[in-house]
Amino acid sequence: MLEAPYLTTKRLVLKPLRLDDSNKLAYLLHPEIQRDAGPFMPHTLDDLPKHVERLIGDTTWLITLNGDTVIGDIGVFSKRGNETGEIAYYINPQYWRTGYATEAGAAVIDYMFSKLKFIELTALTDSKNTSSRRLVEKLGFHLNCIENDSNLHGMKADVCLYSINNPTL
Repeated sequence: MLEAPYLTTKRLVLKPLRLDDSNKLAYLLHPEIQRDAGPFMPHTLDDLPKHVERLIGDTTWLITLNGDTVIGDIGVFSKRGNETGEIAYYINPQYWRTGYATEAGAAVIDYMFSKLKFIELTALTDSKNTSSRRLVEKLGFHLNCIENDSNLHGMKADVCLYSINNPTL
């Protein structure tokens, strides 16, 4: 996967994630995020550097307001070379329901399709996470199936598999 470039939107700057950014991901320890956090997520401040190390090598951004305040992260994890990828995101709960995730998601999807020429992007959500399901549907993803009692990033859940195809290919 290629290193993520800076992306800008009307209200956001998406900055490439760097190894020394682990302290900026402390919002991942928020109880609202930890409630559904599986074994691949950080659970303590000491876990954050290893979490960032796992993300480096994929196309991952910090979502910031004006390039300063980190409000979340978003990334695409490559599958089948650089043809398809899975999009994933976390937003600090204090910024939920602001449209920032939609804005960041649209910028990343555009970059992955227009610049990297990905054929398809997928998204996995817990069927109970209606906010995440609404977000990916707003971004143009279509529900392919629901896999009951499946593995979602190390946890058992009913998993919704969404996908979106590159409209220019």
